[in-house]
This record gives sequence, structure tokens and C-alpha cells, in this order.
Amino acid sequence: MPGVRLYENKDKPYVQKVCLENAGKGIINADYRKFILTMFCNYYIECEPENCFVATDDNDIAIGYTICAKNFDAYIKRFMKEYFPDIPAKYKAGAVAEIFAHAIFRKKYPAHLHIDISDKFQRRGLGHKLIDALTEALKEYDVHSVMLVVGSGNEQGRNFYKKYGFSEIANLSAGIAMGIKF
Repeated sequence: MPGVRLYENKDKPYVQKVCLENAGKGIINADYRKFILTMFCNYYIECEPENCFVATDDNDIAIGYTICAKNFDAYIKRFMKEYFPDIPAKYKAGAVAEIFAHAIFRKKYPAHLHIDISDKFQRRGLGHKLIDALTEALKEYDVHSVMLVVGSGNEQGRNFYKKYGFSEIANLSAGIAMGIKF
């Protein structure tokens, strides 16, 4: 029976695999792979593993995750210094747009998250369990709101977040910014 637990170092290759699977559905050249993992995965699991949760299969293999930076201002200082330089040049503008999408809401929503689940494990309640685990952890840090950016064409994702209680807060070039206060 799939479950949810705190991220562990052994989960890194599986979390990266799920991230890449959900990023381009097959469009994985070396530069794009580096961009996706640098922008949407590695910082979180390497720098804030206490804010990362995985959904696991019956063999305790990560098949989904939610990863989070609990404080945008702390995140951006470290990300720009240690991770942004590794983003391939042709993807830097996209990275800046994604960062801007979170930066403009950092006062109301200091935390931001990313969530992905392998296709064959979706629609089993794991997304709700992952976000539940994350929000409980954030409350312990006295963080009472979180946001994300979902692709504007990702109707299924937007509906999931709305059902969970997220509200659409802006339509941006990077996608739809959605947030929740708890």
C-alpha cells in the first residue's frame, strides 16, 4: 500500500526520475534535464530535505513527492549563488520567469512548493496526503501559507489544487500562481 513519509537521501534518484518524467513527457536532452533538476528539484532535496515528503510504493520506492522552500528570501539567496549558475544559458530566462512568479507573492506566501506523482500512481489520494504532510510541517515552523505555479494548460492540476483549497492568485507568463493559507 503506497504511503507518505519524510524524504531521505536514498530517495534522490527516484525523486529526480519522477521530476524528469513529469517535466517534458519525453523531451529530455542533457541541457533540459540539467535545467529541470536544477530549477525544480535539487535545491529542495539538498538544502531543505526537512520540507520534502515522498509518496512510496509497496517497496518503499519514491513514486511522488512534494518539495518546498519554507522562506522565499532565504531560498533565493542560496539558489542564486549555488544553483542558478548551473542552469544552461538558453534556459536562464525561463528560470528568471519562474523565480519572479514566486518573488512577487513572497510576503503573503513565503513558502512555495513543487509536487509530482508518477502517472500510474495518480488519482489515489497521494497528492492530498503529500500536501497534508507538508502543511503540517510548515505549521510547525510557523509558516501559514504556501504557493505554487501550475501550467496554465494543466486543467487537471488546477482542479486538484482548487479541490484542496488553493485559490488562483494571478495569471502569469510562467503559469497560474495559486496559494493557500492555513
